[in-house]
Amino acid sequence: MKRALSACASIALLTLGLVACGSEAGKPGPSASSTTSVSASASPTPTASAAYKPATATSKAENVPVPVMPAAAKAKTPEGAKAFVGYWVAMLSYAYETGDTKTVSAMSAPDCQLCQTMISAVQEQWHAGGWIEGGKLRTPAGDIKVTPNSERVTLIAQVIQEPFAVHDAKNSVTEEQKERANLALAFVVDRVGDSWKIHDTKRWVG
Repeated sequence: MKRALSACASIALLTLGLVACGSEAGKPGPSASSTTSVSASASPTPTASAAYKPATATSKAENVPVPVMPAAAKAKTPEGAKAFVGYWVAMLSYAYETGDTKTVSAMSAPDCQLCQTMISAVQEQWHAGGWIEGGKLRTPAGDIKVTPNSERVTLIAQVIQEPFAVHDAKNSVTEEQKERANLALAFVVDRVGDSWKIHDTKRWVG
C-alpha cells in the first residue's frame, strides 16, 4: 500500500528520533510527580453555534475549538516560556485535527527541524485530502532545566499523545499508533521581540 506521507513526515511522537529526521531517541516522559505542572496549557474556546465532533474512521473533525493563548505565555519569564510551550503543543494538536498549521508555524523557528517535520506531516496529509483520527496532544508536566539568560529558556516537558489513525482521501489507513505515547521533549524557547518562539525541540535523553 502506498503511503501518503514521506519517510520523515510522521505525526507519531513515538517515532521521533527513530527515523532519519535529525532527532535523538529518548526514554519515556517524566511522571507528573517528578515535575512541576504546566498550568498554562491552552484552553479551547467553546463554539457557540455548533457542537464539536471529533474525527472518526469515516469523517474529519468538525467545529474544533481553537486554543487560546493564556496570558501567562506572554510573560518574559521562565514560567512564561513554559506556558508558551503548553500553548504550542495545544496548537499542534489543533493542527492535527483541522489541518490548520498557520499558528503553530508562526510559533516555530524555521530552523526548528522537528517542528517543521511535524508541521509538514500535517500539511502533506491534509493537502492530499486525508485526515487524522485521534492523536490529541497534552502537556501535563514540565520542568525548567536551564535558564542561561532572559532571552532563552530550556525546559523539559512531558508530552502525551493519544492513539491515532491517519486516513487518506480513499479512507485507507496510512499510519497509526495504537498505544498512547508518553515521552519527554526538550524545548529551547527564544524571546523574539515581545513574544516567544520555539527554537528547537527533540527527544530528551536525561
